[in-house]
Amino acid sequence: MNPPSGTGIRIVGLLGGVGSGKSTAAGILAELLPGRLLDADAEVGRMLENPEIGAQVEESLGPGLLNAEGEVDRRALGEIVFHDPDKRKALEELLHPLVRESLRNRLGELEESGGDWAVLDVPLLLEGGLSEACDFMVFVDAPADDRRRWACTRHGWEASDWEAREFAQAGLDNKQAAADAILGNVGTLEDLKAGVEGLLARLRELPPRPLRDRWPR
Repeated sequence: MNPPSGTGIRIVGLLGGVGSGKSTAAGILAELLPGRLLDADAEVGRMLENPEIGAQVEESLGPGLLNAEGEVDRRALGEIVFHDPDKRKALEELLHPLVRESLRNRLGELEESGGDWAVLDVPLLLEGGLSEACDFMVFVDAPADDRRRWACTRHGWEASDWEAREFAQAGLDNKQAAADAILGNVGTLEDLKAGVEGLLARLRELPPRPLRDRWPR
């Protein structure tokens, strides 16, 4: 049974290295609970399609990042920010408050509607402090060679692109230490789904909590 409207929700956060399959695990988890999946990368993608935000990105990082419609070219942006820490910081200072506000609003809407579960797929969950909002965090574990291969195949990256993105995130030891459970991703999609199913009993024991009591300030 869902809690009364506005009295609380349960939030599960996903952690993992670049290419670990945490987005896949997040989607499976959201389907099985069931719950609302909030994808920070998707939020960023929508923002970068906004010409007003595109103009702010270009003002902050320099010219040559916009297409004819005023949208940010994400591939060009990635090539800059993941090889220049100062520009990455500038981009984060611009976008992170906007993403955080969007996620907060969507979680608030979920709580007010009587929704029970949210799954956060946020690459910088620890670094951005949104881990504080989570009731439970799952670390998706996969070997580095597999993660590199999967990520490069999916995104068309070179190994150096993967390494730059990996370096930009918190260390795997820190992520693993912060997690409440470790989910291995070394087999098939069905194996991963079975692993997620194995977490459901623990997750369903979590009590709902009001969003206002745990949202980081």
